[in-house]
Amino acid sequence: MRILLLFLVSFFVVDKAQGVLSLPDSTTTDTSKYTTPTDNHHCYRYIFMQSGISLPAKTLYYHNFNFLMNDFQYGITNNLNISAGVVLPLYFYASPKYSVDVENNQRLMIGDIAITSLFLKDPHKAKMNVLYAGYLFGDDYDHFTVCMGYFTANFTPDASLMYNIGGSKKLTPTVYLIGELWFNTGTQRIANVSQWVLDENGNKTLVDPSNPLASPYKTSIVSKFVNRTTLFANIQLRLISNKNDTKSWSFGLAYYSNFGGEYDSQNSDGTAQHLTNYFSFPVPSISFTQKIGKVEPKLRF
Repeated sequence: MRILLLFLVSFFVVDKAQGVLSLPDSTTTDTSKYTTPTDNHHCYRYIFMQSGISLPAKTLYYHNFNFLMNDFQYGITNNLNISAGVVLPLYFYASPKYSVDVENNQRLMIGDIAITSLFLKDPHKAKMNVLYAGYLFGDDYDHFTVCMGYFTANFTPDASLMYNIGGSKKLTPTVYLIGELWFNTGTQRIANVSQWVLDENGNKTLVDPSNPLASPYKTSIVSKFVNRTTLFANIQLRLISNKNDTKSWSFGLAYYSNFGGEYDSQNSDGTAQHLTNYFSFPVPSISFTQKIGKVEPKLRF
C-alpha cells in the first residue's frame, strides 16, 4: 500500500508556468534520432481498467494481460466503446462505456462490466456485474480516472460499492508509468465449515451418548457469511515500440488481497480453530497492447 500511496502522490508534477500538469521529457531532442510523438495510442486503458478517454470510431484496440486475459476494445462511435474478452480458463466479460468531454481535459463516463463463468452451469456458474460512473482529468499523456460502481454477484448475499482509480504518467516519449487500484467491501460466503450440533440448552451433543468418555461430538457442515475487503492493485512501466508506436509492452507487479472476516471451525474432538478469510497473492504482471484501424504508426527513430 505504501508503494501505491507514493505512486498516487507523485503522479503529477505541477508546471506553474503552464498552469497544467506535466513532467519534462528526459529524452534527447536530437531530431536526427527521435521524432516527437503527436499521439498516445495507449491512453484508452490502464491495465484492466478503461480510462475516461474514448477510442475513436471504427478503431480496434487489443490488450493481453499475463498471457491469460485477451481483450478487444472497439470504437462504435467517438464516444461509445465496447470491450469484451476472455480470462483463461474461467471467465468471459463484456463492458460497454460511454464518455463525453465536459471541460478542457475533463471527461465524464458511464459504463458496465458483466462477467460470467465459462464451461460451468448453474448453480456453479459465477455471475458478476459492476455498473459504474467515473471522471477523468488530464490529456492523452498525463491523466487519471476515478470511478465508483455498484457491484452485484450471485455468490454474495448483498450488493456493495466498488471504487477504482487509474492513472498514466508520461516519463519519456516511449515510457509511461501506469497503474490502477480496485477496492471493494462486502460479505463473503465460506462453504463447508464444521460446526458442533448443540442441544436446546446450547451444549455440544455426542454421537454416542451411552459412551460419553469415548464418543466424539456431533458436527454438521454449514456455510458462514463473513465480512471481507477485497483489494486489487497493479503498477507497470509501459514501453512503446520505437519502430511502431501503436504497439507496447508493459512490465510491473500485480497484487490481490482478500481479508477482514473471522470464523471458527469446530472439530468432533471438541477443539476449535479460529480462522480468517485472508488471502494475498502478488504476481509479476506483463501486458501487450496494439491499436488497430484508422491510425498511421510513427517511427520513433
